[in-house]
This record gives sequence, C-alpha cells and structure tokens, in this order.
Amino acid sequence: MKKIIFYIHTILLTIWFYIGFLGYVVIYGSIVLLISKLLKLIKGENISERYLRKVVYNFGKRSFKLMGIKVDVEKEIDLRELENSPYIVVANHQSLFDIPLIIGYVHPVGFIAKKELEKAPIISSFIKSLGSVFIDRKNPSQAAKALRELRKKLLEGRKLALFPEGTRTLDGNVKKFKKGSLMIPYRYGIKIVPVSIDGTYYMNKKGEHLIKPHKIKVKIFKAIDPKEYENESDLIDYVYNLIASEVNKDKKEVI
Repeated sequence: MKKIIFYIHTILLTIWFYIGFLGYVVIYGSIVLLISKLLKLIKGENISERYLRKVVYNFGKRSFKLMGIKVDVEKEIDLRELENSPYIVVANHQSLFDIPLIIGYVHPVGFIAKKELEKAPIISSFIKSLGSVFIDRKNPSQAAKALRELRKKLLEGRKLALFPEGTRTLDGNVKKFKKGSLMIPYRYGIKIVPVSIDGTYYMNKKGEHLIKPHKIKVKIFKAIDPKEYENESDLIDYVYNLIASEVNKDKKEVI
C-alpha cells in the first residue's frame, strides 16, 4: 500500500512540477526578463541585476516549498560576513534541482556551467543575469577565453558556484573532483565555501523524468582560504573529503 501511495504522490508531484515550470518559469520568467530589460534602460544595470537576483532567490525557495519538499539547512557561516568579498561555492552535484537549491538556500550566485546549459530557453537567461560563465570543455580556445572572463568576474567581487565532479552523480555519492577544478580559486586566492547537497538525487536521478518526494539536507561549511594549502591537489582533497563525509553512504569513497 505504501508503494502505491508513493507512486501516486510521485505522479502528482511530477504533473505539478511541469505545470509549475510552464507557468512560473516560462510565462512569469519571460515577464520578469522583460521588466529587467526596461529597468536596465531606465535605471541602470545595477538596479536591473538587483531585481533579477531577488526574483531568482525567491524562485529557488518557492520551487521546493510549492512542491512540498522539506529542505534542512545547516550553516557553519553566515554568508553575509562575505558580502563584500568574492567567493566560489563548491558543491557536489546530484540533480538538476541543485541549481535552484543553491540559488534559494545558499546565495543567488552565478554558475560556472557547461556550455550546453546556455541553450536552455529562459533558464539560461536567468543564469546569465547572475554573472555565470559557460565553458565549452571540448573547445580549448573557448575554454581559455571563458577562464579569463571567470577570473575577471571574481576579481570584480562576483560570487559564483561550481560542481567540481563535472557532471551529476549516478549513485548519489560524491565522485572524485576533476583535476584542475579548483585551479582558479587556488591561483587567485579566492575563498571557497564548500556546500554538501544530499537528497536531490532521490528526487530526480540523471536520465529520469519523474519527480519523487524526498527530504533534502544542505550543509554550508565555513569558508576556506586556498592560500593555506601547499598546492591545488591538497586543496581538492580537503574540500572533497569535507563534502563527501556528509553525503557518501559508503565512507570508502572518502580519500
């Protein structure tokens, strides 16, 4: 009986999600983007960006509340302490829901994202508005250009997020971080805010279309200064172990 109830809940949640996506993201999102363009023309880029950040922050929170998904957040730091400093949120990647989760429950940051995401209608416009950088790993010259843009944004004081695993997990566990994934914060001394995400994998696994109800836990760790590490490899190991210790069910994954 419990399985039947769960299955019905899943079907209803999936239908509700896609209706909400159409109404909230596509229709309301298009109106928001139009308003932001008008604000940019009339009051300037700063006012327009502030408006968009508030909208996407609310969207991130409401996405889970409207679906009845409980999100528990544990904080070792109040990110308002870093309000005037650039930093990079480094998180594990379980699902497509990780992006609205970070925007709504951590901070409305931009993302260091795969080039493919730039093609997503409406969503890519919002992600761009947050100062995101899209990287085409298959094109070295384009990747180098994107890294220069990324460096510029961080040195301007932007806050960004990245998923150092490179892609979504296939089993829920945190996979080893890609070599060079923390090169930028290490090289330029940009603070790192590690964030562990546990639960979005069970909501929507890679390749699935159904949305399943599941509790989510987020932990925001205190900021890390890359200057305290002898090399990038040591930094990667430390951040990986920190996040994996909160998420991995099989602790053998932790190095």
